[in-house]
Amino acid sequence: MEAKWRKSNMLIEFSATNYASIKNKITLSAETGAHLSRLRKTNTLEENNVSLLKSLLIFGPNGSGKSNLLDGLSLMKNLVLRNLPTVVEQLNGLPFMLNVENRNRPISFEVKFNYLEHTYSYAIEFYQNEIFSEKLSVFEKEKENIYFLRGKEVEEIIPESLADTRRATKSNTLLLFNAQAVNDSVSTEVFKWFAEDLIFVNETQPSSELVKLIQNPEIKKELLNFLKFADFNITDVNAINVKIPEAPEQIKKILEAIGSDAKFPAEGLQLYTSHKVYDDSGEVVRTENFPLNMESKGTQKIFLIALSIINAQISGNGKTLLFDEFDDSLHFELSKALVKLFNSETNLNQFILTTHELQLLDQNLRTDQIYLMDKDFQGESNLKSIFDFKDSRDSARYDVGFMKKYIAGRFGAVPQIDEEKMLAAIRIKGED
Repeated sequence: MEAKWRKSNMLIEFSATNYASIKNKITLSAETGAHLSRLRKTNTLEENNVSLLKSLLIFGPNGSGKSNLLDGLSLMKNLVLRNLPTVVEQLNGLPFMLNVENRNRPISFEVKFNYLEHTYSYAIEFYQNEIFSEKLSVFEKEKENIYFLRGKEVEEIIPESLADTRRATKSNTLLLFNAQAVNDSVSTEVFKWFAEDLIFVNETQPSSELVKLIQNPEIKKELLNFLKFADFNITDVNAINVKIPEAPEQIKKILEAIGSDAKFPAEGLQLYTSHKVYDDSGEVVRTENFPLNMESKGTQKIFLIALSIINAQISGNGKTLLFDEFDDSLHFELSKALVKLFNSETNLNQFILTTHELQLLDQNLRTDQIYLMDKDFQGESNLKSIFDFKDSRDSARYDVGFMKKYIAGRFGAVPQIDEEKMLAAIRIKGED
């Protein structure tokens, strides 16, 4: 189902400092590289006079910190959307713990994005028990205009309309949240972007919002066609109301003890797939329905991905969708087809993926779309773009085998594995 319109709501860049395995500031940028014209028509689009990439792929070995980068942006979103009710509650997030000085420094996140006709930048620094600084800016062309700035070691800039709201903001609470609560127009747009346009697709099952989409016949038809062309042997899919088991008594007692009035729903929508059942002669004898959670992990994941894409389309496009371990449980041919879809001329959304599938390096990607994550001997994660390597920029017009260069160590980010010693270590342990 193609939307007839598109919002300008995509991510421009995200930076993280002193979070998890990230010590020094790293930046993931979705802006196109300078003087790079390859695949411009399919892999890029324009928003608010900014040329942006439709997809970014982050490669790296296990433990390199790829997930930490996306987790940082997810944590920032949660901090924005969740207002702590009391001043004694803790903020989530651990700093880089492998350096004694960093343990006592604040975690820093900064994001720049488009929302309709505006471009915003929003940055926070925080400890576990307080917000150290918070800044919201609006860009006019390339000029940054600070809308508000609060912090312990800065001269604060607060609009007159938010003076009372600033005084009422607790030390562990974001001014952005309180400002949108009093209907401040600038803060509301930023809040809406985090809530509606920054989408993490990491659940194991589609949310109730996505399941409801199946009740629309047109969307159901689109999903079934998608599954058919993806070579899934599913003849039908339905959203069925099923009874939800009661919560265990122990959980109920805990909720009563803390005075919670939370109610558990008695029923809810669940996705069911339909399959043909055959006899020994190969004749179809009936169709049988199965709950989606009985399907393979790959099938469950493709449902989640497909419904997320469809939902973004019908919501006006312009969304930023993030997938951690994108290729997990997916066949390479399917992963390749999805990346081709993300970079198609008709796609009007943005996709950010972490992946181990090195063959995707050579699937019609621009050099500025490829990021590499690795970790040094001090446990610090580093992020690099292939675009930053001069030989890759010089050869960007040609059919370059990035996978071969990556494996050869030209870009780093390759795990250094001593197979013989690794196997010997297992043998020694087994003999003890």
